[in-house]
Amino acid sequence: MDAALLRRVEQQRVALLYGNTLAVSGAALLMAGLVTAIAWPRAERLSILLWCAAVVIVHAGIHSLAFAWRRAPNAPAVPRLWGGRLAVAAAIEGLVWGCAVFVVVGPDDHLTLSLIAACLSGRVAVSIMTHAYFPPALHAFAAPIFVLLALRYMTLGGYSNAALGVLWMAVLGYILLYVDRQARAVATQIRLQYENERLIEELKRQNTLAEQARVRAEEASRSKSRFFAAANHDLRQPLHSLGLFATALRNGHVDQAGRELIDQILHCTESLEQLFDNLLDISKLDAGQIEARREVVPIDAVFDRLRSAFTVPAEEKGLRLRIRPSKTLLASDATLLFRVLSNLVSNALRYTRAGGVLVACRRRGPTAHIEVWDTGIGIPAEQHERIFEEFYQLDNPERDRTRGLGLGLATVRRVARLLGHELHLRSIPGRGSRFTLEVPLADPAKVASISATVEQRIPNLLRGKTIVVIDDEASVRLGMQSLLASWGGRCGAAAEAAEALERLAGRTPDFVLADLRLRGEDSGIDAIRTLRAALGADLPAVLISGDTAPEQLRKVSAAGLTMMHKPLKAVRLRALLNHEFARTQGSKVAG
Repeated sequence: MDAALLRRVEQQRVALLYGNTLAVSGAALLMAGLVTAIAWPRAERLSILLWCAAVVIVHAGIHSLAFAWRRAPNAPAVPRLWGGRLAVAAAIEGLVWGCAVFVVVGPDDHLTLSLIAACLSGRVAVSIMTHAYFPPALHAFAAPIFVLLALRYMTLGGYSNAALGVLWMAVLGYILLYVDRQARAVATQIRLQYENERLIEELKRQNTLAEQARVRAEEASRSKSRFFAAANHDLRQPLHSLGLFATALRNGHVDQAGRELIDQILHCTESLEQLFDNLLDISKLDAGQIEARREVVPIDAVFDRLRSAFTVPAEEKGLRLRIRPSKTLLASDATLLFRVLSNLVSNALRYTRAGGVLVACRRRGPTAHIEVWDTGIGIPAEQHERIFEEFYQLDNPERDRTRGLGLGLATVRRVARLLGHELHLRSIPGRGSRFTLEVPLADPAKVASISATVEQRIPNLLRGKTIVVIDDEASVRLGMQSLLASWGGRCGAAAEAAEALERLAGRTPDFVLADLRLRGEDSGIDAIRTLRAALGADLPAVLISGDTAPEQLRKVSAAGLTMMHKPLKAVRLRALLNHEFARTQGSKVAG
């Protein structure tokens, strides 16, 4: 036991001792009254009264000592001093009580002596309950009583009285041993109490530190997200402009060497676009902007999309892609399920040098196991968790971007959790890997007809259309004007809504493309609202931004607008505009 804990135990024992003074005095006065009642008919009245006065004086002194202890500011710091003082007072009290067998008992009055001896034994028994916290006080009180009681019997003479005297001394020894054992138990209990309190305090301190660390980690995460969103937006802006200019140049009169150079530029921008798109997927998932819509999904429809997407890439690498047909019906989100499987197949093809990739679906009770096998490099067991981290790749120390970005499996895990599908991995280094996705089976009674999406070539409907572009970046406005002009459209570019209205001069455009972040506190959401308030609430509009911050995504969703992310491929922009104009023309014809 360390010194600090020992001192605290001693302080508590002395505090308990002083705390019992009132109870001790009450029991003593009752016992003194009983002794007086027993001795009054047989002993001298003056002796009885003097003895009673001594008892009262002693207990008055004990109460004065207890009062001084409570008032002393340094009492807890010196427990042994105050415990010793009370032990002295207890010794004086014990002498007073022990003298009773000589003072209030007449000669040859054996009956009274026996009754007084019984009272003194009861008085000691009470003191065991009140003084056992501090053994010196009990020893000082009990020893005089039993020693004087033993002497009184021995002075009477005779073998029996001597034997009784020895018996009372034996009782004293037993009481002292019992009290010593009881005192150790009390000390242990107090020590355990303080140790528990210390452990609780330490646990509270650790919890406080953990809470502070959690708050710091959350703030660091929010700060990182804000920085990442801002950097992502700022990086997308020039990349978006570069893609627009490159596409516009390619649509113009350029020789073969120029086209090859532009194709290289576009290839570089596509690699960066892939990085940003993957980051955007992760940001949307973390922001809760992607919702899973459970429906009945024929797995063959998803497999058909996988064949269309990956057959050619597999053949170009000299690999065999096998996707086994299955009539299994699943309860999942067809789009998100395809995203998971396409990432798994793409990853398998990337890390397989010879052999092939197998995709199959097997029933396992109430679920189906969709498995993606490959004969690739395999994954060591200690890397099974790390491969799901962002930007982590196996066997790519040089960070070759043609071999991916290390975000596919991070997206897979997030989407699988969103869908509630278990994802498992088994792999043998040098032989290959198997990813298994557990998907619940669908109820056949709720089967809906789902057909594969067939892309159709949409004719150019932009010719003669007026598109308003609102962006605070001059390079983006210029790039959009060049690109839209190459498609035969007219572009009115402006940095804010007021400027756009001024340029339109009351004319209603066919479409509005607005950047989410404008100058100052302005936003594309506000700009679209302003234009719709002035030109008509049905004015079609889309936001374009490089911002991936979760709070911005929520704002766009709350405004009921669609947002496309920079860098925006020219083919996607053209498809969007053609689709909108085709829908508008169809509405007019129907009207």
